[in-house]
Amino acid sequence: MKVIEVTEKEVKAAFDAAKSDEVKNVLAALFCKPEDRVKPSLDDYKSIKTYEDACEALGEEPVEGSLGDHVDKHIIALIKLETISRALWGKDWQPKPDPDGSKYFYYPWFALYTQSEMDSMSEEDRGALLGAHASNGACAGFGSLNAYYRSSISNAHIGFRLCQETEEKAKYFGVQFKEIWADYLAFNFTVENK
Repeated sequence: MKVIEVTEKEVKAAFDAAKSDEVKNVLAALFCKPEDRVKPSLDDYKSIKTYEDACEALGEEPVEGSLGDHVDKHIIALIKLETISRALWGKDWQPKPDPDGSKYFYYPWFALYTQSEMDSMSEEDRGALLGAHASNGACAGFGSLNAYYRSSISNAHIGFRLCQETEEKAKYFGVQFKEIWADYLAFNFTVENK
């Protein structure tokens, strides 16, 4: 085995030059002492960088392995997202029904393709982008058409437990945990940084 020596100055320079949290997490895992690691906290949502961080901050055990092989991947992802969402809410906030309709809640909204990417898709690939509405549910795809109104309607008739109280937190939730969101949405697409 070959030994590679790296100075503390070089590690700090690499950490400062790192553009993504993923790279910073790898550097921290390789070179930081456990006591130097930022402990996940309900007081700072940006300290929640992984599902395991969310569990640690909430004092819960991760579900991996405890559910068995019979539970679908998208269900496990939903459980993880709900746990992460609660951790991101922190100690002092929780979504509550607003009978006056005066509060706004935010959730990640994903733009999966640019127009030029859609134009270059086959008909079959493009067909997976929209679904159709069939009475009480049976919606599929990333969009849903509803014949009662216009094809561009967007609505929600039930609560969404994956919401956050600020747009900034919702964006963080979507970007930081995009792989889990992809598993939850149950599509076989590749998650890329763009």
